[in-house]
Amino acid sequence: MELRGKVVRKPAGSGSKSARAAVVLVTDDAEYVLRRTGGNAFSDPELEALVGSNIRATGTLHGYTFLLQSWVRE
Repeated sequence: MELRGKVVRKPAGSGSKSARAAVVLVTDDAEYVLRRTGGNAFSDPELEALVGSNIRATGTLHGYTFLLQSWVRE
């Protein structure tokens, strides 16, 4: 699956044990918490470096989490 949008940092998982400031992809239709295959779910420097960028991402959607396989900054 391919998605395009802006990468931002915002609160996610509020009210649960996994509440945190997450790296999120904001598309025209929805928002998805980003996670990289093999990356740390709570702190991933590669995803942090994307904050503020517009990207085209390829990956798999699991609920509200988008598991990134590859991406390109636009």
